[in-house]
Amino acid sequence: MMKADFFYTSVPGRALLKLIQKSGAFRFSAWFLHTRLSRRMIPRFIEENQIDMTPYEGQDFRSYADFFARSWNRPLPEAAPEELISPCDSLMTWYPVEPDLNIPMKGSAYRLSNLIQDPDEAKRFSGGLCLVFRLEASDYHHFCSFDDAVPGETHFIPGELHSVQPIALQSVPVFRLNRRWWTLLRTLHFGTAAQIEVGAMIVGGVTFAETAETGGILKKGAEMGNFELAGSTIILLLEPAVNDRFEFYVPFCDAAGGAKEVRVRMGEPIGRLISREQET
Repeated sequence: MMKADFFYTSVPGRALLKLIQKSGAFRFSAWFLHTRLSRRMIPRFIEENQIDMTPYEGQDFRSYADFFARSWNRPLPEAAPEELISPCDSLMTWYPVEPDLNIPMKGSAYRLSNLIQDPDEAKRFSGGLCLVFRLEASDYHHFCSFDDAVPGETHFIPGELHSVQPIALQSVPVFRLNRRWWTLLRTLHFGTAAQIEVGAMIVGGVTFAETAETGGILKKGAEMGNFELAGSTIILLLEPAVNDRFEFYVPFCDAAGGAKEVRVRMGEPIGRLISREQET
């Protein structure tokens, strides 16, 4: 199987990638991965990625797609109300949002309006925080609410389907080009936040849970949905008022500015709000 390095670091690879994207090959791959024939891919994928299948014993996966979307009721770590939890299993980095709405991220400069395509809404996050959670193909691909929240309307942005591996992120502005969904969340402790689900190669699909419907109430840790078929990314945008009072826990300080990707588990606290008394 060809690696992302070939597609993004060589002239023949980039040409072939464009041809694949235009040919409909991804649609054929998606169709195949939903068939029973694709089941034979599962054992090799489990072995290569050393996935612990103990929680899924007794489950019969009808296809590779069924296996990829596997679900289990994993108890999440305990978290205090003022703690922000990771929405997913992933590798995390974070960036300050510059006053001019730019985010220098992975070799590309992103405008907030590029990510959510609403300049008025983007302005509220000027001077705030941008948290990036990159899911690898072997990760558990369900995601949850990082705080008690009321979700607004989910907006879909059609786009391309680039890989979210580091080599691709350094070569093309993936988060500006890829298919994505964005939602404003009115949270209990972290003000208004924007959550962006970014699709990746092959399908870049998302299935949203019924509990994540517009205007409903999501408890911290409640399931919001799951990605389909390939590694993907979740981006959280937090307002400057949160940035002024937010403290990352020590392991995650190393992820500042994308200097290092830090492994995090769904539901794991990654930082907390500091009270005014603690600031003084």
